[in-house]
Amino acid sequence: MSLSRRSFVKFLGVSPSLFPSLSFAEASPALVPFPAASVPEGSDRPLQLPFRHIHLDFHTSPAITGVGEDFSAGDFAQTLKDASINSITVFAKCHHGMSYYPTKVGTQHPHLKTDLLGGMIEGCHKAGILVVSYISTMYDQHMWRQHGDWRVLDENGGEVGLEQNTGPMKVELGRICLNSPMLDYLAAQAEEVVKNYDIDGMFYDNMDYPSSGCCCASCMLEREKLGLHSTKPQDRVKHAQMVLDRAMSRLAPIARNKKPNMRVFFNGPVGYDRVPFIRECLKHFTHIEIESLPGGGWGYGFYEMAARFERNLGLDTMGMTGSFHRSWGDFGSVRNQAALDYECFRMLAGGNQCCVGDHLHPRGKLNPAVYERIGRAYRSVVEKEPWCRNAKPVTEIGMLTNLIHGYHTGAYESDVGTTNMLEELHHQFDVLDRESPFSTYKLIILPDSHRLDAALLAKLRHYLAGGGALILSHESGLDEAGKEFALEEVGLRYEGPWPHEVQYLEVTDPALNQGLPHMVQILYEKGDAVRLEPGAQPLARVWKAYFDRSYLHFQVEQTPFSEPTDYVGVAQRGHVIYIAAPMFRMYADFAYQFYRLLIGNCIARFLPNPLIKSSAPSTARITVTEQPGRKIVHVLHYAPERRGRELDIVEDVIPLANLKLALRLEARPRQVYLAPQRQSLKADFREDYAHIIVPSVEGHQMIVFED
Repeated sequence: MSLSRRSFVKFLGVSPSLFPSLSFAEASPALVPFPAASVPEGSDRPLQLPFRHIHLDFHTSPAITGVGEDFSAGDFAQTLKDASINSITVFAKCHHGMSYYPTKVGTQHPHLKTDLLGGMIEGCHKAGILVVSYISTMYDQHMWRQHGDWRVLDENGGEVGLEQNTGPMKVELGRICLNSPMLDYLAAQAEEVVKNYDIDGMFYDNMDYPSSGCCCASCMLEREKLGLHSTKPQDRVKHAQMVLDRAMSRLAPIARNKKPNMRVFFNGPVGYDRVPFIRECLKHFTHIEIESLPGGGWGYGFYEMAARFERNLGLDTMGMTGSFHRSWGDFGSVRNQAALDYECFRMLAGGNQCCVGDHLHPRGKLNPAVYERIGRAYRSVVEKEPWCRNAKPVTEIGMLTNLIHGYHTGAYESDVGTTNMLEELHHQFDVLDRESPFSTYKLIILPDSHRLDAALLAKLRHYLAGGGALILSHESGLDEAGKEFALEEVGLRYEGPWPHEVQYLEVTDPALNQGLPHMVQILYEKGDAVRLEPGAQPLARVWKAYFDRSYLHFQVEQTPFSEPTDYVGVAQRGHVIYIAAPMFRMYADFAYQFYRLLIGNCIARFLPNPLIKSSAPSTARITVTEQPGRKIVHVLHYAPERRGRELDIVEDVIPLANLKLALRLEARPRQVYLAPQRQSLKADFREDYAHIIVPSVEGHQMIVFED
């Protein structure tokens, strides 16, 4: 999975001052409006992250004329206010390297005749709207054209661009390495903005290197001085993180020194792809923003993985979608209303705040049709906020992301498959890394590719000793070399990858086979050859095919199964279940229902009484959050459909009627009601569950269970 525009980072570069001469809840919650800027004078506490934010781009070529000529500060702010927006990121400098204010450091857009940045800040503040200033970092086409020696180079010397390698004559945005005087230039620009404007935050965009790192002269020479080898990808990654930390250490204090409670965010360094490095970057951040548009390479599933990990890192977290049909800069399009609603409401359902991205037209006037749709979504958010503010997700399953093993471009398919399965099964779960508190979860899933080093092995053994349960598949549980099981608790002997072309599976345990077709099932990707050791219980066995295909033994498609073997397909020993196939990756690739139902039955062996029971279809998304004194169940039913070659579309709300739902609680709830309607529901409390019937779900419905 590759992400366009703000693609996720591998590593950054920064200059060690190479150019110093530059000077540049209550029981009945009231619908209280969210305060615009409610921090006491002199406070060093960051401004509370708002629920209704806009990220406004303005990447405008210097070849475009009439820039800002239709801008009116009053109209601009009124359009935002009418759409119930209470915070916005506006542009100081764009990807083209153009500044939108009178600057002594940078280059003002040649066709801008007014202080556009100042006008936006003044108009918004008069309307009670917070304003964050935007500076593009590694995309600055103006400086890229002037300084060829500052450009990001791949390992072959190619000049790295936004989507592909670039060059002087190519129509492609080029990247500038921060291990150059560019960092001093950026710092001077940030200092100028902070000094001259009363802003509430700073958004540094696109601190983003390719997965190959940077091989410009500055990076190559610095690695040599540090004893790092540019021929080794792992050393380039290590260097990049060092340089990234230097960059953020330089830029973050510029805002905070002026106003201690100012919000600061760097887009790129905490992208979900960079799981091994995210925690060490957080000291530079006041909050997290998760950029994930349904188009542009992300897709609907990416946000769910990123949000379920990053919401647990100790900082307020905001989702970010877009107002476009495809992705950023898609002029002349607008997102379907149902899609925009769904994307905002699922942010609330996951315990996050909302952000919608937009792109201002060069003439400076917001598109009324776009903000009419944003306003419809955000007015609903206003109504829902009292049950979402400071709400924390309630979960019982953890999925250990495969991204812990190193930087990876995009999400692992195994993580995608696990997330899809658990959402469709309506389980409550988080995404974990090595440092996550495992003991918080009743069950942890290690999908497909988790070979164990000594530290992770010790942590998993400690978790099992404390009563936790594990589901592992394929290579998960093996030693680092992939030769044998490091986690001896699985009770199995590993012989190696399945030696034949095709592998089949038959569930033999009656309980595990509950609700499954009684038949031999295809494994679309072959797994492993594993045998039982004493103490392990077989739950499914492997079947082999008649033969491996060749010109002498030809069979159209896969060769049919012929006979069972004594190899293990699924086995359990104590609190550990192992599956000898990449079940989660296969589900991401093929979405075969049998795989999901099999995993669901495995989970049920450890969680016979899950947090949620429901009659909802697999297309529904159900989450649980909590505030002091109450739990809130969110039910969403929008069905993204692959209508374009690379686009999942949400166009319609598909209502659900008379939905049966049960929430596990420690005691009978004092009252149950729909929110924000405040319509009471009858609850039948038995066997530790509050059973209700939700009359109707029109896209998104919250059900509140008061203690």
